[in-house]
Parts: sequence; C-alpha cells; structure tokens
Amino acid sequence: MQQIVRSTHQATIHGDLAKLSGCNLTRAKPNCNTATHGKVNPYWTPLRVNMDYSFILYVLGALLVLVGIAGIILPALPGVPLVFVGLLLAAWGDGFERVGWIPLVVLGVLTIISVIVDVIATVAGAQKVGASKLALIGSAVGTIAGLFFMPIGLFVGPFAGALLGEYLHGRHLGQATKVGLGTWLGIVLGVALKLGLAMAMLGVFVAAWFF
Repeated sequence: MQQIVRSTHQATIHGDLAKLSGCNLTRAKPNCNTATHGKVNPYWTPLRVNMDYSFILYVLGALLVLVGIAGIILPALPGVPLVFVGLLLAAWGDGFERVGWIPLVVLGVLTIISVIVDVIATVAGAQKVGASKLALIGSAVGTIAGLFFMPIGLFVGPFAGALLGEYLHGRHLGQATKVGLGTWLGIVLGVALKLGLAMAMLGVFVAAWFF
C-alpha cells in the first residue's frame, strides 16, 4: 500500500514538473519552446536577411554617389559613372520596384553624355588655343598636384600645369599663358556641365522613387 502511494506521489510530482516546463522531463525537444512561446514564424529569418541586404545596398549606393560627386571635381575618380553605379545599387536595394528600367536607361544615357562632355570640353578647350601634347599632360599632372593644395590647387593646378607644359614645348611665355588659360577654361566648363548632369540624374532618381 505504501509502495502504491509513493508511486502515485512521484507520478504527481513528475506531472507537475512536466506542466511547469512545458515539455518532457527527458531531453528537451525542438518543439518545446514552440509550445511555451507560440509558433515560430518561418519567414522571419529570410526577411531579416533581405532587410540587411537592402540596407547594405542603400549604404553602398549613398557612398558611391557622394564619392562620385567628389570625383567630378577630383580628376582621379570617374565622377558621374560612380554616381550612376550608386543609384543603380539603391534601385537594386528596393528590388527595382520604384526605379524601373526606364529611369535606369535615362540615367545611363546621362552618364554616357557626361563622359562625352568631359572629353570634348577638355580637348576642345585645349585645341582651340593650339595646345600641345605637353600642355595636356601638364594640365593633368597639375590637376593631380593641386589636390595636395586644396582648395586653391584645384583651380591653379590645371592652369599652371598646362602653362608649364606649353612653355617647355615652345618656350613662348605668351602662347603658354594663352594655352594654360584655354585648357583651364575647358576643364572648368567640363566640371560645371558634369555637375549639372549629376544633379539631373539625382532628380530623375528622386522623381522615379517618389512619383
């Protein structure tokens, strides 16, 4: 009789413990927490991954746009193409739902136009005043050297480089000054046009995103 009472008592204790824990007294099963806290959403992890993925694309896109705008002024960086890549990543982060293929084609066309403008503005400005190859090389070197003397170096560097290159070519200070000024004006015009195209690209992207 005592043995039966003891067995019943132990069974009651085990039953209470099983109710409190919400699972068996042996090894915990995978569904134990499900019984206690409710069902686990099977889509939670993919959504978390997608959100992180989109956030990374947005951050990279914003950084590339900023670097691209800086690259319009700095000759060592392809400015407008970087802006295009940044906007493409931002559109990709949204799955191209807001910014579809039509705005992207427009952005691509504007990027190509910026490259053409860059080449024409620099070469045409130099050729119009009869610049030599040394003047063009000097302008590029002067622009890079001007980066170490910001912000004045950005404006003085191309002019001084073209002037020095042309002077080494012909040894005529008047012609060298004319070439330096013409090359500098071509570079400034190219930068202004590229900045305008970059702002137009941002405007197209914003319009496609919100409207």
